[in-house]
Amino acid sequence: MNRCAPIRTRAARPHPPRGVAALTVVLVLVMAMMLGTLYLGRSLIFGQRSAANQVQGVMAREVAEAGIEWATGMLNSPFDIGGNCSFLTTTNTSFRKRYVLTRFADASNPSTDVVPATTTYPGCKITANGLSCSCPSVPASGSAVADLGSSVAPSFTVAFAAVAGDPEAVQVTAWGCNARAASCAPSTAADAEGHARIAVILKLRPLMRAVPSAPLTCGTTCTLSGSYNVVNRDIATNGILVNAGSAISSGNGISLTSLQGQPTANALVGNDSSLAALSSSDTTCSNSAMFNAYFGSTIEQYRNAPSTKVLSCTSASDCRSQINTAYADGWRAFYFASDLHLSGNNTYGSVTDPITIVTPNAIDINGNNEFWGLIFSNDAAWNDLGTGSAIIHGAQVSCAAYRNNGNGTLDYSPDALKNVRRLSGVMVRVPGSWRDFRVDTDTLP
Repeated sequence: MNRCAPIRTRAARPHPPRGVAALTVVLVLVMAMMLGTLYLGRSLIFGQRSAANQVQGVMAREVAEAGIEWATGMLNSPFDIGGNCSFLTTTNTSFRKRYVLTRFADASNPSTDVVPATTTYPGCKITANGLSCSCPSVPASGSAVADLGSSVAPSFTVAFAAVAGDPEAVQVTAWGCNARAASCAPSTAADAEGHARIAVILKLRPLMRAVPSAPLTCGTTCTLSGSYNVVNRDIATNGILVNAGSAISSGNGISLTSLQGQPTANALVGNDSSLAALSSSDTTCSNSAMFNAYFGSTIEQYRNAPSTKVLSCTSASDCRSQINTAYADGWRAFYFASDLHLSGNNTYGSVTDPITIVTPNAIDINGNNEFWGLIFSNDAAWNDLGTGSAIIHGAQVSCAAYRNNGNGTLDYSPDALKNVRRLSGVMVRVPGSWRDFRVDTDTLP
């Protein structure tokens, strides 16, 4: 063996690079984490914007709802209002008459039907100091929007529309903006970050549910004496003059005027079983049975109603002064906690703006006073129209007996009684009538 022969060795082969697979996995994981982080960030941003969008929308809706409540309260307030919607003690116009009963003072055809001002938008801003409101006058043409200044704050405006076929209902629409410098009007509400529109129907709930069908209604007996005239030419009531739960008696000086061709005896409805039942169930007039038949409530509920002015007077001049002052302030429904005494020459109400007088006490009316509306006494005996020649256009209702011993005229006026129902009633929301349309901007792309 040749020990000196060279030893042959295998050539070293280069090893493939190590860690490539691990690096690839790491890169993939990093990319996945980046994508997850981006997605999470986008979800957070989307959630924040969605939350902001919801907050703005809810705020706008609450502001619009506040507008509905404000308009409802203003429609039910008897007070006259000024340009800033504040209550006045002057002979101007109430919120309801200005925006809903626009034909109330129509010289040619006055009416208390709901005829709203559809292009006039009163409203308010909600500030740290409360509501700052504007009630613009209804223009002869064009539109008028509440002037609420330039401060940035939540605001609303309201508008009114008629309800087809119902002269005693109105649709109220409120636009609410969460924050806006200008008014939140229908044409500009979309410029706010969040705005909402809510519409409801308000229906009149009359203070007087049933209108008397005769100029004079008595729970028991009706006794007419003196030079007293009772007139009813209304075809819808068949010209009934007196309706009594018991007997009707009249003296020689009484003048009775009903529908042409109808015998007077047919217009005197005595011993009415429905009135007799009411009277017998409440002989002392303490349970308001007769009152409830016409007003749908007790006398106490009438007295405590927000549209009723409670008065208490000590003399005829004091009673007259208090009624005149309250009427000038806008009140039309009155409750007298004391006896009502009136004398002298004065006019209370009108055919389109009548009054309601209710008292559980006595009524004495002397002089040449003129009334438009309804007078109700819960006293067992009524002694009115003592002297002079007073005129009552509308109706009188006595819980129990009635007697008069003076001069005067009782003239049934269906128009005055219809307007008593409408002007003294309250507007209430019709259940299920609301709907909400909301649009939010500047938060989501």
